[in-house]
Amino acid sequence: MGVSACGGDGEAPVDVVLVGDRAAALSADGSGDAAEAALMAATREGLVDFDAEGRITPGLAESWIVTDDGLSYIFRLREMRDADGSAINARIIRRMLLAAMEQQAKTALGLDLRAVEAVYARTGRVIEIRLKSPFPEFLNLLAGPELSLQTGRRNPHVLVLDTDSSGEPFLLAPAGLEPADNPYAAVEPLEMRILPPREAVEFFQSGRASVLLNGNVDGLPFVRMGGLLRGTIRLDPVSGLFGLAVTRRDSGFLSDADNREAIAMAIDRDALIAPFNIGGWVPTTRLVPAGLPDSASAPQERWQGMSIAERQEVARRRVAGWTAPGEQIPGLTIALPSGRGGDLLFARLRNDFAAIGLTLTRAANPARADLHMVDEVAHVRMARWYLNRFHCGVSGAACSAEGDALVEQALAEPDATARAALMAQAEALIVAENGFIPFGTPIRFSLVRGSVEGFAVNGLGVHPLSQLALNPT
Repeated sequence: MGVSACGGDGEAPVDVVLVGDRAAALSADGSGDAAEAALMAATREGLVDFDAEGRITPGLAESWIVTDDGLSYIFRLREMRDADGSAINARIIRRMLLAAMEQQAKTALGLDLRAVEAVYARTGRVIEIRLKSPFPEFLNLLAGPELSLQTGRRNPHVLVLDTDSSGEPFLLAPAGLEPADNPYAAVEPLEMRILPPREAVEFFQSGRASVLLNGNVDGLPFVRMGGLLRGTIRLDPVSGLFGLAVTRRDSGFLSDADNREAIAMAIDRDALIAPFNIGGWVPTTRLVPAGLPDSASAPQERWQGMSIAERQEVARRRVAGWTAPGEQIPGLTIALPSGRGGDLLFARLRNDFAAIGLTLTRAANPARADLHMVDEVAHVRMARWYLNRFHCGVSGAACSAEGDALVEQALAEPDATARAALMAQAEALIVAENGFIPFGTPIRFSLVRGSVEGFAVNGLGVHPLSQLALNPT
């Protein structure tokens, strides 16, 4: 297999350590845990999938075409049979796909999927997905683990999840298939551990794992950059959301959009990330990156031309001038990761809040915090992906129902220019609510020993376990 190395104590290390919540990952309950998503992607198939470089590859569909108007995606399924030998046809796959989409109905992904007008089984092996308007990266949605399908343990194109006598997970080839039909026939079981950020990094650095996946801002401070680990850290150039969601309040300090903007103005984003020592990290004050194909919004950052000192002075005056009957300026609570990365972020944010007259404490009950960290990689480079994450129906953050309605209106708009204008209007309304305080691009890293094959950094931060199991060809 592609994963191999020598352990620190003369023993072969496990193949992969995943940063995540072990219980959530093994429960497969759709918790959104990164380790769970990695396991789902390895044990199920979408119509299409991602390869190690984040490119779209065949999955259940062996080929596909997109019509010239960008509205129809037509997939030809490969021949498939279930454990009883019965054919798995397009009607069955359509039914499974619609069920998977329905499970996402009350999520941001469900909002993304509103672009789908209908799904048809055209013949025994052909499925057509018809869209309301063009969606250039629609295949990226279909390749996500949320829309992957379980077609049975005899599917030769996926791995099988099992656990050893101590309860540790591993992936192995499906049983009972002829080697010629099974690309994983010669693959040894892929041994894994699923650990919180600090424990995962320490597990790798002690020589007990060949690869660490799903590294984020909370685990990065534990990575030793020198010595034997020089060159093992791989940073993915991802896009997405990294910042604070401001909880929707009907009264008090946070019920005022200008007050929420004051907090956003006060944060020194360069200083915030400085303790992590990441070269090339890009701070931003924007919810939606500039230049996305479905938006005509202006490219400039917010508060352009103002220094951080000037921004903090404006914010300080706004905080000092806020009054409410019988109320004092409140202390605010924040929910952050519990590890070293969360501690570093909290120390910087507390200083920035103090500079404008606000106190900040870690929330005893994260579910009731005033501010929550958002840290999500975008698999779709479109404005609607960013705006849907703060839709009033799926987010608890301050939001704009009018902006949400414009995003929905844009879905049905046939003219590309008019559609982009609607999205720009929606963005302006949602940004004006200041329900999200962006820091910059998310941080995603892996730790990879030099002997490992089947790994590549990519802009989506996807690293299929199946690719690490196979020797590259």
